[in-house]
Amino acid sequence: MTTNLIRRHRRLYGLAAAGLLALGAEAHADSLADQGKAIATAGSGAAVACASCHGAQGQGMAAAGFPYLAGQGADYLARQLQDFASGKRTNPVMQPIAKALSAEQVKAVAAYFSQLPPVMDTKALAAHEDTYPPKGDAGAWLANRGDWSRNIPACVQCHGPGGIGVGKDFPAIAGQPAQYIHNQLAAWKDKKRDPGPLALMGDIAARMDDAQMTAVSDYFSKLPAAAQSPAAQAQGAQK
Repeated sequence: MTTNLIRRHRRLYGLAAAGLLALGAEAHADSLADQGKAIATAGSGAAVACASCHGAQGQGMAAAGFPYLAGQGADYLARQLQDFASGKRTNPVMQPIAKALSAEQVKAVAAYFSQLPPVMDTKALAAHEDTYPPKGDAGAWLANRGDWSRNIPACVQCHGPGGIGVGKDFPAIAGQPAQYIHNQLAAWKDKKRDPGPLALMGDIAARMDDAQMTAVSDYFSKLPAAAQSPAAQAQGAQK
């Protein structure tokens, strides 16, 4: 067998092995998501079904203040469950549920919700710009411009244009229930929730007053509808 033929065979074997590894990883991801779906829809032991509060498609229940989970990052979701279990994040409903899940189940649930389609039109939100909101609109101003008199940066600087989320540390917040957003800001301010990467959210929330929390919570909760309005669509078409 010539040297070139040997190299060719080695390359083919290497490609085949890589292909098998990729298929195996994909199959594991599918299996993990399937396991997560079972927990989300039917529960597991002491952990009640996630769908009971977060909806059959992870869309949340705005009227009750339960956030949507669909489309959020798997790493972010897993970390929140871990924080609930450890007490870094307090919630009387979520803490016992998170504690009842094994590490593998936490990964499974996070994988399942992360692969569900987002509940909002991310393209429309990303294209929606309130770069120069009315001065009297405190929520839009905080979200897009911040309040530098209090050293509060614009929310979109971390959570992305239209609040659609960025990476594994900054989740989507557009369309989340106003009550939920406000509660989280209050929890950070009162040090009842882990401050997150670089303690950013703990520091920011500590500098916000309740009126600002309410205004920015209302803004983001209504943002998906605002991005879909005829006026917003016409503005986007002109760009």
